[in-house]
Amino acid sequence: MPVAFEELEGSPRLVIGEDGTEAVRLFHVAWNDWPAFARELVGSYRLVAGQFHFQKPLEFPGMPNLVVADLEIEPLLPSTLDGSQVTGLKSGTNRYASGGALVAATYRTQFDASNQPIALVPSVPAGTYLTYKADLAAEFISTPARIWRWDNPPNDTLVPPDVSPGILVPHGRFELIWHRVASPPWTKVRELRGKLNSATFVGAPFGTVLFAGARAMRQFHFSPEGGFWRLHYVFEECTKKLESGGTAGWNFFYKETAVGGEHWVQIKDEDGNTPYRSGDLTELFQFG
Repeated sequence: MPVAFEELEGSPRLVIGEDGTEAVRLFHVAWNDWPAFARELVGSYRLVAGQFHFQKPLEFPGMPNLVVADLEIEPLLPSTLDGSQVTGLKSGTNRYASGGALVAATYRTQFDASNQPIALVPSVPAGTYLTYKADLAAEFISTPARIWRWDNPPNDTLVPPDVSPGILVPHGRFELIWHRVASPPWTKVRELRGKLNSATFVGAPFGTVLFAGARAMRQFHFSPEGGFWRLHYVFEECTKKLESGGTAGWNFFYKETAVGGEHWVQIKDEDGNTPYRSGDLTELFQFG
């Protein structure tokens, strides 16, 4: 049953900026009701007979993806103090039964990239949010001097062996940050770490995205249901342009003698195994 509340004078307050919106709402609820009211605001999961039952976080009215990020709870009327339950440090806390609690809820924009088709990011369960961050990187590949000549026609000469010409291959590094996760897929995180995308992933061709790992942090752990997790998934993207116009990925290395006109050639061991294996990276975005 929803908790009875009153929104107080002076609420809400909003700040709208180029990086998103922040809003603060002030509520008055009964002192004993603030934990249940907080769970209504931030959402909660319950596991019943092996199935997740989800209560979605409450968005700011009329503003999708603006959800509660912080809560502050304090007595509305400190003069109504009832300290009868405080008989020791572990016995209880002050209560304010007649004055109630002041709940200040701060809402912040969660840009849900899974709702933006142009981003081509994986879909996530309803009530969770996926944000996207990208950065630049590069890989420096050293090549042997014997495959190069000084471009000095008509008498091109070999590059001396103490010179190791390098090739700088642009990379991309991006993060997909999954918010409000009830049950992270720990097993899949371990299985897929160090593997490549087995199909197009965030718009990148097969074999070009490497899953580097994850950082996990707790969210809203006050809840009896255990709160949520925030998962930062880190990916490294390597794209090497082929003479044919295609794209090669992590398992392709520079070969001094071109094969079929291509210098970027895939390598493998005597058993036919490439250095990097592949997997379905979309499995990282399913509850464990």
